[in-house]
Amino acid sequence: MKEMDDNDRRLAKAEDNIETLYGKINALNASQVRTETTLEHLLVAIGRLENAVESLKARPADRWLKLVDLVVAALVAAAVAYFLRG
Repeated sequence: MKEMDDNDRRLAKAEDNIETLYGKINALNASQVRTETTLEHLLVAIGRLENAVESLKARPADRWLKLVDLVVAALVAAAVAYFLRG
């Protein structure tokens, strides 16, 4: 009988340990899902920041292109005015 009681006690303890382990595994899974979600949001935010930086980098180039366009237009206008005056 004593051996049977010891086995029952050990079995009950093993079942409790298994339940505890399942609880910990489920908590880890939930934590991993939250972490993955956070990382996905961070990747989206980084993508937005990269786009913003690229657009900021392009601004000076756009300004120079506009300046060059204005200079070329002024030169063409001056040439046309020179040839029209004769």
